[in-house]
Amino acid sequence: MNIGDIIALRDCLTVAHHVPGRIRIRFSLALLARPEAKALLAASGDGRGVPGFRGMRLNAAARSVVIEYDPVVIPPDKLDEALTTGDRPRLAALVEEFTALAAQAAR
Repeated sequence: MNIGDIIALRDCLTVAHHVPGRIRIRFSLALLARPEAKALLAASGDGRGVPGFRGMRLNAAARSVVIEYDPVVIPPDKLDEALTTGDRPRLAALVEEFTALAAQAAR
């Protein structure tokens, strides 16, 4: 799982609460029909091995997931923008930026 996986599913996601380093995302039932959602839903637990992520907790009954992340690697304002923008070129640029920051953090 990486930030790109989450952003790819954004049409099924709604930010419920966000403070730097922690975001609660609610997901629609449509998410369960998406094959690429399996990685997100199966990744509950710690964030080891995923640069920028510290942990994730899935609450299937509430249809929500809490993701704890490093706000230095994943800037909170840009994460919000990536989850809400309708501008495809801007979204692609944000995903590239997150990928570069995560690669840098992994070093």
